[in-house]
Order: sequence, then C-alpha cells, then structure tokens
Amino acid sequence: MRCCTTRLVVALALSCPLQIAAQERAQEPVESATVSAKRLELEQVLQSTRQHHPLIAAERLSVQAADGDVRAARGEFDTTLSVSGRAAPVGYYDVRRADVVLEQPLPVLGASVYTGYRVMRGRVAPYYGEQTTLRGGELRAGMRLPLLQDLQLDSRRAGVQASQAQLRAETAAYKEILLDMECDAAEAYINWVAAGRRLSELRQLVALGLQRDEQIRSKVALGAIPSIERVDNSRSLLDRQRLLTMARRTFEKASIALSLFVRDQHGVARVPEHAELPADQLAPAPTPDKLSDAELNALKRRPRLQIYAASMEAARVENSLAENRVLPRLDAMAEVSKDLGTGPTELEKALGPTVVEFGVTFSMPLWMRKANGKLQAASAKLEAAQKKLDFAHDKLLAEVRDAWSQHIAARERSELASASAAAAEQVAQGERDRFELGATTVLFVNLREQAATDSRLAYIDAVAELQYSAARLVTLTGQSLSDDPSD
Repeated sequence: MRCCTTRLVVALALSCPLQIAAQERAQEPVESATVSAKRLELEQVLQSTRQHHPLIAAERLSVQAADGDVRAARGEFDTTLSVSGRAAPVGYYDVRRADVVLEQPLPVLGASVYTGYRVMRGRVAPYYGEQTTLRGGELRAGMRLPLLQDLQLDSRRAGVQASQAQLRAETAAYKEILLDMECDAAEAYINWVAAGRRLSELRQLVALGLQRDEQIRSKVALGAIPSIERVDNSRSLLDRQRLLTMARRTFEKASIALSLFVRDQHGVARVPEHAELPADQLAPAPTPDKLSDAELNALKRRPRLQIYAASMEAARVENSLAENRVLPRLDAMAEVSKDLGTGPTELEKALGPTVVEFGVTFSMPLWMRKANGKLQAASAKLEAAQKKLDFAHDKLLAEVRDAWSQHIAARERSELASASAAAAEQVAQGERDRFELGATTVLFVNLREQAATDSRLAYIDAVAELQYSAARLVTLTGQSLSDDPSD
C-alpha cells in the first residue's frame, strides 16, 4: 500500500510540470518570418512619440494659443475708425451732423495721434456753437501724450510684452515636454526589451528542465538513479514555470506601458508584440565625459529654466506697470483744425482761420489704495518668480548630479554582472557535465542552472539600468536622444 502511494505521488509530480509546459508552449507567440523581420527600434518609438503623443500635441496647441495671444495684444495698436452721426429733424433747431475719426496708438511713449473730419448743417443751438462748421466741414489732427502715468509703460505695451513672455514660456514648455516624453519613451522601451529578454531566458530555463526530465526518466527506468531525483526535478520545473508566468505578466505589462508611445499615423496606441523585440542589444546613448560638462549643458540648453525665466519676465512687466500706475495721470494734447468752404460772413470770419490748441489734464485718486495694492501684489509675484527660478536652477543641477551618479554606478554594475553571468554559466555547465558522469545530483544541477539564470537576469537588469541612466542624463542636458552629440 505504501509503495502504491509513493508511485502515485511520483506520477502526479511528474505529470504537473509536463502539462504546464505544454500549456506554456501553446501560449508562446508564433513568430513568422514576416513578423520577426519587423523589429521595433528605439528611434521608431521616439519618432512616434514626437509626432503622435497626445501630451506633446496638446502643448503644441498651447504654443499656437500663445501665439494668438501675442497677435491679439498687438491688435491693441490697430488703427481705430469711429463714425458718428446725429439728426434732429423735429424741433426748433433742425440740426444734422456727422463726425469721422481715425486714431492710431503709438508703440512709444504711450502716445496716440488722430485725424478727423466733421460737418454740421441746420440751425445750431447757442450752447452747441463750438460744433458749428462751414459748409465744407472741418478737418482736424492732433496728438495725445501722457507725461507721467503711461509714459514709460502703458497697458498696451505691457500686454504685448507679457504675451511675448508667455509665448516664450509655452515654446520652452513644448521643448521641455519633448525631452520628458523622449526620456519616458526610452524608459518604457528599455523596460520592454529587458522584460522580453527575461522572458526568453526563463523559457530557455524551462526548456532545459523539460529536456533533463526526459533524460532522468530514462535513467530512472534503467535503475541508474532513484525515482526521487525525477520528483526533485519536477519540483524545480514547477518553480521555473512559476517564474516564467511572472515574467510573462511583466512583459505584458511592459508592452502595455510602451503602447502609450507606440502609435499609428492616426495616433491610436498599439501594443507591440514579442516578435518585434530587437535582435541586437541597444547601445547606451553617448553621454558627456565630465560632470561639469553635463551641468553646463543642462543650464545652457535645458528648456525648463527658460520657462521660469519667461514667467519671471512676465512678472517683471506686471510689476513695472504697477509702478507706473502709482504715478498721477497728467496728459497733454495738441490739435490743429481748419474749416473748409463758405458760410455766413460772421461764421467765415470766426471759423475761417486755422486753429491750434494745446491742453493738459490731471487726475489722481486721493488714497491710491488700488494702485498701491496692485504694486504690492506685483512685487510679491516678481519675488516669488525669482525664488522659483533659483530653485529650478538648483533642482536641475541636483537631477544632473543624481543621473551622473546613477550612470556611473550602472556602468560598474553591468560590468560586474557580465563577469558574474559568465562565471555562473561556466559553473552550471560543469555541474551538468558532472551529472552526466553520475558525480552529482539533480538538486545541485538545478541550483547551478538557477544561479546562472539569475546572474543573466541580473545582467539584463544592469544593462537596462545603464541604458536608461544614459538616456536620462542626455535628456537632462537638453539634448534629444535622436540628436548627434557632436552637433
């Protein structure tokens, strides 16, 4: 009875991994010659990201919107045409008058110039006497010039300067998100490749275990080794199958993450397949030779600082306008006018000569609370913008130093992992040879093979870390992963 139970346990233990292995083989993708030829390279992913990623497209539209705001702000200097007319056909005074004015704001000194024509017909009330014209009407031209408030900066010029600063900020933000998305796309691609290679390694490990299971079965049948050796190998196969299932899930997760950056011409996300894994190992992007070079390039080329600098410029414009608003309003005007045509003798005598006028107007709020409050708010915003720029400077340098440290450590780790993987494989092969000679057991062979696989997986992870750290360092210095570093 006890012998029968032992045989049953052995049979169940042997059948489970074989069934799982058969299922695993059924689930493995079939790579046809056509599909396997279409390898997905990093440059394809980067190009797809730049052209079709929704966040990049959204930021591109933000640049267009900012450009429209600049155009709208410049529109404040458009020439304005004003036409008015009035008539009173019923009443004691039968009056009809028309007035046309063209006014042009100037982009300097807050001044504006104007020219106009007006004409009046009918009987004019004495209190409207200054509106009377000869039959040919009156031509006039003049200029308005602020002497205190709005002289150095007015709302029109401030609007143009602020919108231009915002356009520079949006343009820099577009370049910034291009670099961020390139780094994210490279990370997703590197993780996908590493997950695919891990999956392949574990498939080979399972296949090796299945092959040994056939060998052990023959030896057990011949009585060369005890049956418990095959049970132990079955246990090892189950562990390898478990690891393979986890690796398959990791690869599927990495493929889904990469699909955010792999899109067709319509921008639709596409999940890459296992058959699209590259045949060759991706070489790390070229990095600066020295940390000081990386820091200098980051401060000079990374668009992030340009965003904060543009925001600070907009705050400076707002502060300058607020300082201007504290000043009293003192405006000067000059106008020359001339009536044309004929009229009653008294009117010709009064309206015939050319008239030149000068004038000033003065106004000032007594408590200045609004102007002082605006100035206080604008000064605080300017100081806050400076603090943000200073912190962005420090943070960028800290990120560059961290990326440099990560890259150096990843390089050392990959070199050590490569040597460790080679040594572990040599030990595993030696243990397999000893097993063929009957000098060791399945347990030690499986342990050596698992150690060799773990070393290769560690090497895959180390290479992925090296590739990502290089991509991160390059993009932090403001350079695209598609650019030639010698340019």
